[in-house]
Amino acid sequence: MRPTFLGFEASKTALFASQKALDITGHNLSNISSQGYTRQRVVQVAVSVGSYNSRYSHNMVTYGGMGTRINGIEQIRDTRLDQAFRNEYCNTGYYDKKSAMLSDIESVLQELDIGTDGNGFGLRSAIENLYKSLEDFSYNASSESHANIVTTSFASTAKLLNHMYIGLENSAKEFKNDLKDSVGEVNLILSKIADLNVSIRNSMVANNYNEQFGPNELLDQRNLLIDNLSVYGEVKVKGTSGGMISVTLGGQTVVKDDECERINYLENKNGTVSLKWKSDGEDVKCDSGSLKAYVEILNGRGLGQRNSYESKEKGYLFYMDKLNSFSSMLADVANSTIPDVIDDTGKILSYKKVLAADMGKGITSTTLPITAKNITISDELSKESSYLIYDKKSNDNTYILSMLEQLMTDKHQFATAGDRFTGTFEDFIADYCGTLGTDVNYNAERLESSLNITNEIINTRDSVSGVSESEETVNMLTYNRAFQAASRMMTTMDDLLDVIINKMAI
Repeated sequence: MRPTFLGFEASKTALFASQKALDITGHNLSNISSQGYTRQRVVQVAVSVGSYNSRYSHNMVTYGGMGTRINGIEQIRDTRLDQAFRNEYCNTGYYDKKSAMLSDIESVLQELDIGTDGNGFGLRSAIENLYKSLEDFSYNASSESHANIVTTSFASTAKLLNHMYIGLENSAKEFKNDLKDSVGEVNLILSKIADLNVSIRNSMVANNYNEQFGPNELLDQRNLLIDNLSVYGEVKVKGTSGGMISVTLGGQTVVKDDECERINYLENKNGTVSLKWKSDGEDVKCDSGSLKAYVEILNGRGLGQRNSYESKEKGYLFYMDKLNSFSSMLADVANSTIPDVIDDTGKILSYKKVLAADMGKGITSTTLPITAKNITISDELSKESSYLIYDKKSNDNTYILSMLEQLMTDKHQFATAGDRFTGTFEDFIADYCGTLGTDVNYNAERLESSLNITNEIINTRDSVSGVSESEETVNMLTYNRAFQAASRMMTTMDDLLDVIINKMAI
């Protein structure tokens, strides 16, 4: 004979299960906009038929219909989609940061076309103005006013080179500060993941959770941190014990249970930057991610690497070398054209020094190497523009035309670290600007492609893990009907008992 209150027990468990399912549905809807939230689901199973040990055999049918039981509340999450997102998000971080840094270099070195109105901006425009001033000077080589215009053009070109070089230095300094902040953010994320490992382990022990049903809100916090970490480098996650995990970044174990690694940011004497693991002092080596992009561009000298810290990417050092090569060649031409001292045989013993190296505090030097950062007009020229005039008593423009030809049409060999270019000054400018423009466009295209893939993965993952308002509304109606049915079942069982107790044998 069946137990008298078995039907009540089945209805009671149905009521409780429906109530909890409605609670979880409301919880999902209330967190529909919460960042990193994973939708949850009540896992219900039928209560298995059970009996007690006895020497008498029992018919299991007698104990059938014992109701339902909630095994736990699980997250709807696909670990393969998580890893796919983190892998692609790492690439997105790499191209995003690289594109931003190259675009910043481009903004410093930008060249605007002169156009028909004669207006322009950039080094090419400055050289064009220098050409024009020298050409005008060649028509009246003894004119002090024309010499003054040429002096102004040389000074403007030198100042522009100073400005561009310092602009690259300032841009690099800003990104170094950004990298330092990023390293601090990575270290903070690693520390938080380790702390959450401990919290999750303690929660699982205290609340009798298992690997399938754990502290979901804490798991969401940890997964969100891992997602954020993946933008800096490639991340791999592996479960350990008690709900804890180990995390690797760039092949280095950075979190293991309650312990975490740290990254140290270093600026080297040669101006490059280094990222080292605190535990062993080895370099941080990521195959992708924003940390790699920072180091590559900040340390990028192209093929002319001078030490192990520099990279083969065309970054700040590469374009600083280009400006230095341009400045050095400009000074060579300007300082070896107009004779200063000629002996009785007509042999040129020395040339007038037009450009010099600014040593600071008003001191210049024509013997020290001239770079884009220190180039300036010489003391002699700054004191008197007529210093450019070869012979004030004649209108000999031979040397002015020679300088003009060297600057406009002659081909020179511009040497930078690991790279040589032969051509005119304008050709040299067009070459490095073309290289920079190609790199900017390439990385912008790769960034767009990576963003599209990342967004597709996000949409796919959200379709699995995200909260759908329409789906939760359907669940709400379903669980509400289940609750009503269980309530009706309870009422029916009560009517049956009333008949048995009060109306039988009357």
